[in-house]
Amino acid sequence: MTKRTGLILAVILVVAVVSAGLLRKRPAAPLAGKKAPSGQVVKLTVADEAAVPVAWADVRAPGKAWKALRANGWMQRASAAPLGRGLLAEWAGFLGTRGADLGGGFPGAVLDLLADQLLADPFRLVYYGGGAATGTPALVVEKPSTAATSAFELLEGVARHGSYTASHCPGTPAPEGEQVEKPAEEKPAAMKQAAAKEQPAQPGKPAAPAPPPMVVSRWLLAEQSVFAARAEGRLILGRSPAAVVQALCALPPAAPASAGDDLTLTFAREVLGRDGTLTAALLGLGPETRLGFAIEGDRLVPRGLSGELGAATRLDAAAPPKPLLDLLPADSGVVLLATLRLPEPLDRAALKAHLDGSWKGPTATRAVALVWNPRGDPRQPTEVALAWPERDARLLEEAFSGPNKMERRRACGHLVLASTGALAQAMAQACAGKIPSVRHAPPAVADGLAAPASLELGVNLGQVLSRVTGEAWAGERAQGEASARARREPVPPAPGPSPDVEAARKLLEELPFIGLRGTATGSALVPGGFRS
Repeated sequence: MTKRTGLILAVILVVAVVSAGLLRKRPAAPLAGKKAPSGQVVKLTVADEAAVPVAWADVRAPGKAWKALRANGWMQRASAAPLGRGLLAEWAGFLGTRGADLGGGFPGAVLDLLADQLLADPFRLVYYGGGAATGTPALVVEKPSTAATSAFELLEGVARHGSYTASHCPGTPAPEGEQVEKPAEEKPAAMKQAAAKEQPAQPGKPAAPAPPPMVVSRWLLAEQSVFAARAEGRLILGRSPAAVVQALCALPPAAPASAGDDLTLTFAREVLGRDGTLTAALLGLGPETRLGFAIEGDRLVPRGLSGELGAATRLDAAAPPKPLLDLLPADSGVVLLATLRLPEPLDRAALKAHLDGSWKGPTATRAVALVWNPRGDPRQPTEVALAWPERDARLLEEAFSGPNKMERRRACGHLVLASTGALAQAMAQACAGKIPSVRHAPPAVADGLAAPASLELGVNLGQVLSRVTGEAWAGERAQGEASARARREPVPPAPGPSPDVEAARKLLEELPFIGLRGTATGSALVPGGFRS
C-alpha cells in the first residue's frame, strides 16, 4: 500500500465525513442533464428555485493538510483494510490515472496533480440548501496560482469529454427571448397558451443581447466523471454539472478565521431548518457559526467555536452542572451543551418578551443539553433528546405537546424529552449509574466537557461512524430481503455479521472524540477546543 493510495482514501473519507455530518441526503435537482458525449454540448434545464450556501469548509493551509494526510498512520492502515478498499472502489481509477496514460501530459497520477498543483492553494468545499440543491458539494479555488491554473487547463485538455451550458442561474429569469423547456407535468399546454396571450410580442423593440452561457466541462477518466468550470478567475469542480452551476451563481462570503485556524467549517442558519433557526435565536447566534481546527503534525486539533452573536445577552458562561453531565451516556454520538440566560420565572409570555428584546425582569442561568445519535438506516427513527432543568417542566410540557410523541423522563433534576424510548431510558440509566456517562469518558473528554463555556459541541467521531456503518449495512440487507419477499422469491437465511463490516467498524472506533467550545465575550464567541 503506497502513500498515494493512502492519500486517495484520505480525500474520500474527509469528503464522506463532512457530507454525512452537515446535510441530510437530498434528491438530485432537475439541473442534472443528459450525459455529454465527447464533443457534444448539452443545454441544462435550470431550476426555478435558487440554491443557497448553507455550509462550507475552508481549507486554509492545503500544504499542511496534504502532508498530514500522507503521514497519518490511521489513514495508512485504513487504506489497506476493507474500509479503504471499499471507499477506493469508485475513485481509485480516476485519481490513479497516470499522466503517461494520457499522452504524457504530466508526471505521476491525477491525484498528484490535484494535491501538488490544482489544490495547493486555499480552497473551499461548499454545500447548498433549498429545493434545487443537489446534495453534493462544489469545490472552489477562489484565487488560483499560475500552477493551479496550468493544472486545470492540462486536465481540460486531456480529460474533457463534452460539456454543458446554462443560460442563467437557478431562481433567476431566463434571458429575454429564450424558450424555456419545462416538463409537461409542470406546465400544461393550456397554461402555456394563456401565458403567451398575456405577453404579446412587441414588434420594433430589439431584444436585449443575452449574456454568454455558463459552460461546464465533463472530465472523464476511468469511466468516472468530474465536472469543471472556470469563471472570474475561480476554478470550480463538482460531481454534477448542477453543483458547478450553483457555485458559479452563489458563493458564501469569505469566512474570517481565528489565529491558528488551518481549517474552518461554517454553518449558515438556513441549514438548521425552522426548528434549528428558532434554537439559534434562543442561543443568540449570529448569521454564521464557525468550527475552527488546526493541523499539528498529522493530527487535526479542534480550536473551538467562533462567530458574531446576534444577541449578546442570551448566553452565559459557566461549567455544566455535574447532574447534567451524569445524564449524558458515554456513547452519545453528538452532544451540544448550552448555558442560557433566560427570564426568571420562565413562561410563554416571558420567553416571547425575551426573544423580542423587551424583557426587563430578572434572569437566571439554565444549563441544557441536546443529544443526537445519527442513524445509518433512513428507516430508523430519528434519535434526539433534550435535557432541561426540571423547574421549567410546566413550560416544556406545554411547548412539546404537539402531535409528535416525545418520551419523557425525570432524572438528575432534569426533564428529558426524547424522540425514542431507548434514548430516554439510556439517559435515565446513565443518571442512575447503571451505564457510563460522559463523566466516565477518557480524562481529556470528561474534563473538556466539564470546562466553563457558553456553548460546547462534542462529536464522538469514532462512535458515530461505526454505528452509522453498521446500521447502513444491516439496513441494506433488510431492504434486500424485503424486495425478495415482494417479488415472491426465496429469502436466503440471514448471514451473521460481515467480517469486513465488523473490521471497518473497529477501525472507525479508533477515531477521536472532537470537542469545540465557545465562550460569549462581548458580542462574539471566544473559541476553545479539546480532543481525545
